[in-house]
Amino acid sequence: MSSATSSVVGFVSGQLDTAAFEQLLYTDADTEHWLSAQPAPRYAHTGHTLYHYLISLDLRNPADALNAQGALHDFLQAAGIAVAVSDKPAELHALLLAAQPKWLDVEPAYVAALLDTAPQHAKKSERTQWLRAKLLELFCYAKKPPRWLQAPAWPIGPHGPLVFLGQLAVDGYFHDEAAVYVFHDAHTNACRSILQTC
Repeated sequence: MSSATSSVVGFVSGQLDTAAFEQLLYTDADTEHWLSAQPAPRYAHTGHTLYHYLISLDLRNPADALNAQGALHDFLQAAGIAVAVSDKPAELHALLLAAQPKWLDVEPAYVAALLDTAPQHAKKSERTQWLRAKLLELFCYAKKPPRWLQAPAWPIGPHGPLVFLGQLAVDGYFHDEAAVYVFHDAHTNACRSILQTC
């Protein structure tokens, strides 16, 4: 088995961590050449080759790491290379989703970075509880959390999440139902508003 093949197998099986695999994508010519000879997955919106699809992903984002693992597993399977898929990326992604309240949908890379500061030897349920408490501590609101009309879009500034002050229903101005969400940045004393319609 070539070094490029063993690297891909190592990533899919969980023996090679995501950061090391991402480094290989950009520095190992054999890995680039081998993956560039393969077509991108049919569902890919970027890149014509498997290699270009992989480098279009942000592997620090657990959702993208999971997508990379799935695409590479399908590729290895089609090539007749058997590999046991690691459950870690799927478990991490599920944990990040389970820890967030319904009114929050934070970028997975941000939440994963928070989770890196959790107690290392905590059980899965303890890590989920720790992360949920951390998110509730960071994503503050004056009275109650937002009731989004569309997907949650809580802004995060350079110093962290802004504080939600409240929302204002905008009746009769837009054709659809609308609301303005007002957030405050305690570091700059500036407010930011987000408009949603549905």
